[in-house]
Amino acid sequence: MENLEIQKPIQKTYYIHSNEISRLEELIKLMPNYATVKKTNLTIIDYFYETPDRLLEQLDASIRVRVCGDKQTLSIVCKNNGERREFETEMHYGDKIEKNYILFLEDKLQDIYVNRIDADIARMLKNLKIFMHITTDRKQLEIINNSGFKGIVNIDYVLFTTKRQNVPDNILELKMDCVNDIANKTAFDRMVFTLEQKLTLLPMDETKYEAGKRVFRFEY
Repeated sequence: MENLEIQKPIQKTYYIHSNEISRLEELIKLMPNYATVKKTNLTIIDYFYETPDRLLEQLDASIRVRVCGDKQTLSIVCKNNGERREFETEMHYGDKIEKNYILFLEDKLQDIYVNRIDADIARMLKNLKIFMHITTDRKQLEIINNSGFKGIVNIDYVLFTTKRQNVPDNILELKMDCVNDIANKTAFDRMVFTLEQKLTLLPMDETKYEAGKRVFRFEY
C-alpha cells in the first residue's frame, strides 16, 4: 500500500461561466507557438468524510476517497501552524475505510498534530461517515509550446452534493506539467495572462472541499 506525501504543481484555478467555456479551446489555438496535443474526458467522484463529533473540522483537516475509473485513492489533508500537508495511499477498488486504511489515517493525524489530540483516534475514525461528495466531469487538454513547456488545462463541470442540496459550478484549472525553470514559468505566465485578458475569470482562492463546505455550511 503506497504512502505518499503529495506536492502540488504550480497552478491557477478560477470559477468560469458556462458561456465562456466554449471559447477556451479557440483561444488556445490562436496563441502563437502553443498547441493542444491530447484531449481526455474523465469523471472524478470525491467522497468527503467526517466523524460525528467533527474531529476533522476541529483540526482543520479533511479525509477524501477519490474514485476515477477503476482507481480509488484515500487522501488526508492536514493544516497545522500554517503548513498544509497532503498524503495519499492507493485503495483496492470498492474498499471501505477500515483496517489498514484507518491505521494510515491515524498515523498521519498523530504525527502532524502531536500534543493536540487527546483521544482514541482509531475508535473515532471507525465512525467516519460521508457528509458530502463532489462529482467532476472533466475535459482535460494537454498543452505544449515550441520551447519545451508542457501544461494542463482542466475544464471541470462540478456538482456539489449533500443530503439536502445539489449545486453545480464550472471551474478552470491551469497547471504546469514540466520543470519549473525560468523559461517554462514565463511560458505558463504568458498562457495564464492571455486567458485572463480574453475571458471573465474569477480567481478561486479555495479548494473544491472548502467551496463545498462554504456552500453547504457543513451539513452532516
